[in-house]
Amino acid sequence: MASPIRTFLFATAMFAVAGPLSMAACGSDDTATVPSPTTTSSGGGDTNTGVCLLNSCTADDQCDGCPDGRTKCLENENRCVACDPTTNEGCKAGEKCSSFGLCVPESATCPTDGKGNPTISCEKNTDCKACDPQHQVCNTKTKKCQACTETNTQHCLASDICLDGECSPKCPKNCDTDNDCSQCGGPGNEAHACNNHKCAECSDTYKCNEAKGEKCVDGVCTPPCGIPGEVSGRCTVAEDCQYCGDPKAVKKWDCKFPVNDKTQGFCAPPANGCSDLGQNVLVLPPPFDQYTQTCSKDDDCEQAKAGIQLNVGKLIRDLVGSDTIDVGIKKVTIKDAFVTYDMPLCAEVQINENLSCGVCVPCKEDADCKPIKVQPLILDLFKGDAIATLAGVVLVQAIWGKGEEPALNFFCQQVVAGVGACIPCANPTAACGKSGGGGGSGMCDHDKCTEGGPLDSKCGTCEAAVCAADDYCCTTAWDKLCIQEADKQCKNVCSGGDVCSSHDECVPGIALDTKCSTCAKDVCAKDDYCCTKEWDAVCVNIAKSFAGCGCK
Repeated sequence: MASPIRTFLFATAMFAVAGPLSMAACGSDDTATVPSPTTTSSGGGDTNTGVCLLNSCTADDQCDGCPDGRTKCLENENRCVACDPTTNEGCKAGEKCSSFGLCVPESATCPTDGKGNPTISCEKNTDCKACDPQHQVCNTKTKKCQACTETNTQHCLASDICLDGECSPKCPKNCDTDNDCSQCGGPGNEAHACNNHKCAECSDTYKCNEAKGEKCVDGVCTPPCGIPGEVSGRCTVAEDCQYCGDPKAVKKWDCKFPVNDKTQGFCAPPANGCSDLGQNVLVLPPPFDQYTQTCSKDDDCEQAKAGIQLNVGKLIRDLVGSDTIDVGIKKVTIKDAFVTYDMPLCAEVQINENLSCGVCVPCKEDADCKPIKVQPLILDLFKGDAIATLAGVVLVQAIWGKGEEPALNFFCQQVVAGVGACIPCANPTAACGKSGGGGGSGMCDHDKCTEGGPLDSKCGTCEAAVCAADDYCCTTAWDKLCIQEADKQCKNVCSGGDVCSSHDECVPGIALDTKCSTCAKDVCAKDDYCCTKEWDAVCVNIAKSFAGCGCK
């Protein structure tokens, strides 16, 4: 299969960080381009060689390469400064230390308006030196002091870009449109879709390659096991199961049917018994195919310490797109760092109509997939290097930005119903799985079909379903994406469409209602999924078995 269920190579899941991972500063002349990570210019002809974490330092040695004499770290603000504002120490005669730690002429001021924006007209960056750190770059076109320009991003983090004169994350924590995610990822590793307020590989408006049979699962394009839908492993023909299990296996999964019912099939591995699992039949996709442990209950998996050894170093190297990171004074090699990823749950895999076998799996739902925290692994990632801690700071801030706990996030990709593998999110720096819909900080002060503040999952079953799919709707705001999700989860409740006229019983579509027709009532009596979740190919197959439905 061309794209297995999201391997840990991150080739299509991770986004690449373009350019070196150092925090290079640039000169005071705004027409200059950003210099190399090992050289910074103060604009007065001075050239410094060293590291410069200008707005994210934790120690003085992280300011060695910064411009304008800013070689000391103001640790309580994580900023590199040139002088002490309280004592004026560090400045020459005729200069004063601004409240932001820069030596400026004694006459220099930076008056601001009521919103804190400088009101001075500038010609060059030095005109803005008395301003706060987010207004020290001169936009020579508008004559305004701002945080950055396209050619000067010294006050931005490596994880930022300059938008409208402000430092903004390349990949925002939350999004409203696909356009918000235009900078996420790189060639072949795109996360340009806004899916449930998270930048991802795909969404309802940013489709997967349907010609390859891919479906969008938690923002990741994935070839489905069984007929695409909320429940995995449903099938009507063998071809529906071609992407189940290990994609490299010679023997493929098949669509099997109960003896007395040829309308509802289930995808099953090519095994004659439970003893075949883990021998010549692998249930889970890579890398979980490394290990198969049979079980009868969760305790069996815990006692067996079921799990795989996961190389986080390789994940980070693939995420960065290089075996090294440039910290300004040298390139540092990213080494292997292993963690155990547990498979603590006993899940049931159906072999045939009369036989099911238990196997240990990492997840049954998204909440089972725990993120991997990166900070505890920094010393392993840069083991033996004298500047391991510094390399870790540069790595974390270049990928995750400032103030975020660095972690790699996963969601539970269903192999078959109740059997899943933890797969990296399309943008693994942010959580992407369904939250489960519990709680919420919102209220019930407006209708689910109206934009407003966040609602609460207790407001109703539809609200609960929406918040399970996108917790933003119950924690931040109930916006147009939440209303669209309500339509998706609750039979076009907001679009005003008549569910019964959306499609007939002989074609797949949204879930129908038992009141739509005798045919719909009969089908849903046999499989309530068709009237509660989706009218998929299995529902159509059942409809064909009833003469009154008139399906050929």
